[in-house]
Amino acid sequence: MKTTSVVLLLAAAAFTSAEFNETSAPFHLVVTSDDGCINDTLSACHTGAALESLCRSNAYTNSDSTPLDPATFYFNTSDSQQAPAPSLGVPGILTWFLPVSGATYSSSVYFYYDPTTDIAVPILSPGEDDVEILAFDAENELTVQGYVDWSQNPPKAGNYTQYYRWYICNTYYEAYQYNALAWGLGPGKPENPTCVAVNVTRVFI
Repeated sequence: MKTTSVVLLLAAAAFTSAEFNETSAPFHLVVTSDDGCINDTLSACHTGAALESLCRSNAYTNSDSTPLDPATFYFNTSDSQQAPAPSLGVPGILTWFLPVSGATYSSSVYFYYDPTTDIAVPILSPGEDDVEILAFDAENELTVQGYVDWSQNPPKAGNYTQYYRWYICNTYYEAYQYNALAWGLGPGKPENPTCVAVNVTRVFI
């Protein structure tokens, strides 16, 4: 019954708007910290029905005690979308194909927010609803773009800027706990004591 429910959910997601109709070549995501303590890839770790967290590959093992395989990601953009500035990347969505019963279904990253803390957790979910718009810079590093300077009073709109507020943290989502990718909400270090700042880099395969 559970498998049937998941298949129905994925079938419904297949009919969502295909706004992001241009797909990149496949790639892995590599996470590295400045001190060298973290140098790993990201895998898709089960977080609920057809949901996945972006966990560290070497923090977990398969049934044969080998590290998890790196997830194969894609970056989908729209043929009508342009970069907000010449030096910035084209916005799009991070996608991954979920295997179910011999078929695969496209899932996209959205940010899960808990209003009681200062990190958001990227979650892969079927379809393109409630997606997080991301971008890659000229060095293939994953970014979030924004144009409002929230440090001003009042907040001031201006030129688009690339933000790199990625962390690896011990995360919690719907009773699932992973050492996984997180996004810092604001410029300060998150309150979660396990969070380590990382760069997230695309490596084509």
